[in-house]
Amino acid sequence: MIIEQEIRSYLGSNLRELDTKFRDIELVIYFYGLKDNLWPTLEDAANKFDVGDSGGRRSERPRQIVNKKFKSVAKSSDFPSLVSFANHLKSDDFHKSSELISYVKSQELFDSEVNLISLLRMLHDLGECKEYKAYTIDLNELTRTSFDNKTDFFIVKKSSASILQKAFIKSKVIPGLLGIAKLDYLKEDPTTKQANFDTLVLLIQKSTDSWVSDYDGELYYLFESRANTLINNLGKTRNAAEFESLDTLKTLLHNSLKRRTPPKGFQYPPEEVISQYLLSSKFTESNDSVVRLSIEPEQLTEIEKVAVEFMVDQEVDDFPTISSHLKACGYSKPLVDKTVLYSPLIFVDKTKGRYHYKYKLAGSQIEQAKPNIDRYEIFRQRLLEASTEGTDGSSTVATRREQHILSEWLFKDKKQEECAICNKTFSVKSLITAHKKKRSDCAENERTDPRIVMPLCIFGCDYLYENRMLYIIGGKVISADNLGADYVSELNVIEKLVGNIINPKWLKGSSRYFPKPE
Repeated sequence: MIIEQEIRSYLGSNLRELDTKFRDIELVIYFYGLKDNLWPTLEDAANKFDVGDSGGRRSERPRQIVNKKFKSVAKSSDFPSLVSFANHLKSDDFHKSSELISYVKSQELFDSEVNLISLLRMLHDLGECKEYKAYTIDLNELTRTSFDNKTDFFIVKKSSASILQKAFIKSKVIPGLLGIAKLDYLKEDPTTKQANFDTLVLLIQKSTDSWVSDYDGELYYLFESRANTLINNLGKTRNAAEFESLDTLKTLLHNSLKRRTPPKGFQYPPEEVISQYLLSSKFTESNDSVVRLSIEPEQLTEIEKVAVEFMVDQEVDDFPTISSHLKACGYSKPLVDKTVLYSPLIFVDKTKGRYHYKYKLAGSQIEQAKPNIDRYEIFRQRLLEASTEGTDGSSTVATRREQHILSEWLFKDKKQEECAICNKTFSVKSLITAHKKKRSDCAENERTDPRIVMPLCIFGCDYLYENRMLYIIGGKVISADNLGADYVSELNVIEKLVGNIINPKWLKGSSRYFPKPE
């Protein structure tokens, strides 16, 4: 039964037949967010129903009405739907709002927009589930001002939230020291290993500034808005060059990390992971061979300034000459060696052998003019811009803008396109811009990757894929193995799709984009 109907039925049966009965019922319904205002205050209720002292504290009268007519007399057992939701909530310490909404819809607790905060507030006021609170995706307590029913949030048991908050903070420190860290390191750290690993990974992926990628069977991550040694080095490189070849830049940055020994038990990321980052960072533009650094220059140390100035003025490229000059300027040998041998400004060219290394300033071997960037990079930059514009809190507008860009990526200037699953060609009006991986589960760099989407037809493929009745594994369509007798017609359709080979153009991007059967 719809929760609003249960409340109306209870209040209708239990309130005295007074002139204010109808108003009081509507006020209670409104106060718990079951109408147009999803999280109203008592002051909002006072204004809406014109109750309370207009010259004083208006919130007191609606408080009395809510308390007397509902909070102090009703019990959770009076509302079977609310009990069902409470039991579901208690079944786990951690809940994603999207999963709770799916549960609420399956129980038909709302006849229109689902409002989880309504349910949680009612439970709290009836003395139930007080150990659960709502949190933002960054694990800050959800407030009226931060609440947006279109944005994901979590409902978490407070004891678990405390552990997760500490683990989440530490998870941001680890890649700061390494540049890019393996997610598996979280299983070993004394603080982070106390939290549920899968939940912690989910928090990282949902963070608005996270970058997550896979390489050689391992997942790597960083936070782009945090203090980070790799991003700091990239900013230093920007002092010498705006453009650099991808191969040189990844080697330069990888080498620069070696200035310090990594923390015990950890390793710096491989060059190829750094390469992946440079191709998908919000601080770069690229055409797969040349990278433009769009990051703000980072302040150089005095010895770095002296080294750069000397190499530019004297056009030197050998270590002994550079080293001798820096020592003559009063710098110690250990500092000179660290500055020159592991610099984010100086590329060590080792192609001619150990005794013939050449030391070159970043960008000195490439034209410092903007390279031609391909269609993919143009759209990636548009998505990054849309993502940045969306940080003002208007998440719905940002998501619509993002979806529009992704649709243009697939269909701009086209009248027809093929469905990625059934391989049939349709009018673009019959195709959906479908996320390979649910948008709510994507890290920031995945949301801003045009290859996160593919075209699916409205004649079954979109529905079957979205509801995980079929999957794409190894470039082929496979069926979910948990479909029972209730899905006879669906299975007939799926049978005709299983085994279809996916066009390679729709497989571009990370293999992680395609979820695997659970």
